[in-house]
Formats: sequence, C-alpha cells, structure tokens
Amino acid sequence: MKKAMTMALTATLATSAITAPLAFAQDKKEPTSNEVQEEVATNFIQLTGKLGKIEKHDNGTLYTTIEQGDETFSLYIEESTLVLDNQGKEVELKEGAKFTAFVDKNKPMLAIYPPRYTPEVLVVETADFGIVEVGTFDKDFVNKENTLKLNLSDETVVTNVAGDKLSHDAIVGKEAIVLYGPATFSIPAQTNPYRVIVFDGVQDEVEEITPIEEVVDFQQFEGEITDVVTRENGSQLLVIEDKEQPFALTVGKETIVLDNTGKKIELQKGMKFTAYVDVMKPAILIYPPQYAPEVIIVQTEGAGVAEFGTFDLNLLNHENTLKLTIDDKTEITGLTGDKLAKDDLINAQALVFYTVATASIPAQTTPTKVIVFGEATFPEAELAVENSKQVDGVTMVPLRALAEELGYKVTSTGKGAILTKGNASYEITRRQKQYTHNRAIKAFDVAPTLLEENTTYVPQTFIESLRGE
Repeated sequence: MKKAMTMALTATLATSAITAPLAFAQDKKEPTSNEVQEEVATNFIQLTGKLGKIEKHDNGTLYTTIEQGDETFSLYIEESTLVLDNQGKEVELKEGAKFTAFVDKNKPMLAIYPPRYTPEVLVVETADFGIVEVGTFDKDFVNKENTLKLNLSDETVVTNVAGDKLSHDAIVGKEAIVLYGPATFSIPAQTNPYRVIVFDGVQDEVEEITPIEEVVDFQQFEGEITDVVTRENGSQLLVIEDKEQPFALTVGKETIVLDNTGKKIELQKGMKFTAYVDVMKPAILIYPPQYAPEVIIVQTEGAGVAEFGTFDLNLLNHENTLKLTIDDKTEITGLTGDKLAKDDLINAQALVFYTVATASIPAQTTPTKVIVFGEATFPEAELAVENSKQVDGVTMVPLRALAEELGYKVTSTGKGAILTKGNASYEITRRQKQYTHNRAIKAFDVAPTLLEENTTYVPQTFIESLRGE
C-alpha cells in the first residue's frame, strides 16, 4: 500500500521518582479507610541516592554524578539551591552522603545522557532524627491525604525555595516540603515541623518553546512487491499491485537496497519494504505512478530497526523520540556511499539503523549504520531585525530566533536559557549581567531581559560574537 508516513518511536518513561514520604527515623501511621484514596498530583520529582565526586565549576555551581546500578544521573547544584539536613538546617555537601533531591518536574531540562537535574531543594540524611514529606495543606494546615497536620509556632521556619521567609498563611493551598521530627499517632498525625518550604512553581516567566516544524524532503512509501521485472539496461521495475493505489518503483545501480539491519539484499517477489523518494525529483506522468527511490529498506525477521529523522546538535531527533550515541563502530555514509563524520548528520535528514534502544523518553541507542540524506545546514543570521530595542543605549535583539539561525540549540531554563553548538556552551540568566561560556564567566553590558512576552532580549554584540564559534 502506498503511504506517505512519518515514523515515530514509542517508548515508556522510566523516572526515578519517589512519591512516598522520606523517613530517616520512624514511619508515620497511615489512615485506614475502605475508600479509594485520591491520587494527589505533585510538582516534584524526588531523586534519591548517594552523592558521587563533587566538582566545583568556575561559576560556583556544584556538579555530581550518581550511579545506582544501571541507572545514572547527574545533579547540577546552583548557589540558589537549598541544601539542608533532615532537620532543616543548612549543611555542606560531602561525597558519599545519602540525599533526596526535589526537582521541579515542569522545569525544562537538557536533552542529554545521562540526564542532568537541577534541584530546588536537596535534603541530606544525617544521624539526627527527621522526616521529609511533600504535601499540599489547607487553611487548617492539614494535607490533602489527611495524614499530617502542622502545628506551627514562632520557631517554625517557613520559606520559599529561594530561602525568603514567609508567613504561616503562605502555606495554605500551596505544595510544600515539610521537615519534621516527632509526630502523634493520631489521624491525621500532628507535628511541629522544623521547617516548611513553600513551592510556588517557576518564579520567573518561562520562555515559550516553539516546536520545530519538520520539513520533509523525502516521501515514504511502503508495500509488498507483487513482481520484479528486470529491464535490458539492468535496472529493475518493482510492481506493487495495491487495490486502491497501485504504483511501481524503478531501481537502478545508484539505488541503495538494504534490509532492516543495514545489510545489502536482493529484491524478490513478496518482500515487504519501505521506499524513500526525493519529493523534488520529477516523476513520470503515467498510471500507475512510477517513482525512483533513493533508498529501499526490506523488512526481514532479523533484529533491527530503520528509522528516518532529522537530528539536532545533540543528535536528538525533532520528535524527541530518539537520541543517538555515535561510536567508532557506527558507519556513517551519504547516499552515494561516501564516508561522513558525525557532524555531517546534524540538521540533515538521515536514516538510522539500530537494534537495541533504552526504554526512556527519548529512547537512546548506538546505531550500527547511518545514511545521511543531504548536507547539514547552518544558515547565516540576518542581524538587522526590525524589532530590536534600545536599553540604556545598548541595542537589544531576540535571543532564541537569532541563536537558532546560527545553528545553536536553545533550551529554556525558566530563568534564562542554555545555548549549545558543538563544543560551545552558554548559560544565560535574565536580569543578570554575568553569563558563562564553556564554564568561563563573562559579562553583558546590559543584562538579558524580557522585553516582549515570552521573548528574551540580549545585546546585539552577543549575537555577533556567536558567529565566531
């Protein structure tokens, strides 16, 4: 059957989220009820583990990698991150310490492997008695599950995730992290907490991330070969007798014919296939239509997947379903068979062959073979933009639009953005003059700011400096 189709990979999200309370010394009595308990939504991902080696970056942030069996992730701990022990006291991080990290699940994160999280709060386990629990509390300071009631006193420290002190009323209706000690065995349990951290969501306005509109230059056809006709010039004509939309394929010496594992194969009657045809190539005006594909992939019983897509600077496809890890064994070629480098598939449409992928979102795989359908494109940016603005005598221009035209991947952090291209990396925070370039601290003349809704503006001189990367 003739089909123009977009291939997608479905995966299951595997998340290291722990939804139960973290108790370092005792368990709290839970209510007994025959009613089904309502599942309470939370804004936090809770990650637990032991801290690995702690590295300090030039900008003051701490970086550590946690390995738990087959699962690996990293924590990026900023100066603004609340680092507390299980009694709510500020504490320094040490290698090997057990922890629970609370990460805003609505915060955009870099699409890298292993995943890197920037927690709002990090609680370190100590020998002191203490329990950590997340909940949303009503006007009587009882959580939605009716398992915990807070008895607040003048000694109870109530803050937001930035560490600013708040009134007790600020807890009402908000999700909060509660650190407490002894509790009654009543229903709900009652306690005088050491500290309450109120979560208000991302404090700054989050820049809207516009999905990339995929422009496909190659149409995909699939079907089953009804007959193979060999012509006098050595080319083959594949007949596909679909009842609704019959068509034929012309196969010449330049046509790439592979099975789903990436191996060469001879075409035979009865084979099921997917063909990739350049939409700009002229077609013969006959019926049934006849196409000359660049690549034909034959489906066999061999273990292997062939997937078509366009991959960004991080080798992540535009659908966010597949991320590539290229090693020395990965064969990368063009349509003519010439060998290419990893950078040649960036922003170019490519056909990827692989056998094993992770069950994460996006799935991650090391492909055996990649065929690049064209050249990588990095268009030049036109800096003479009509909506430039003046701030303190400095020309300010939209960050995302111009950086992406220069080939940078722009990832919103909620408070600013991270720009990546090849080995270059920039991290920018709105209303702060300082920014990092490959971990080195530099400064703007005027701090980046939101001059339009969901649009961060930076000095034009910064965009001009990106051309040199």
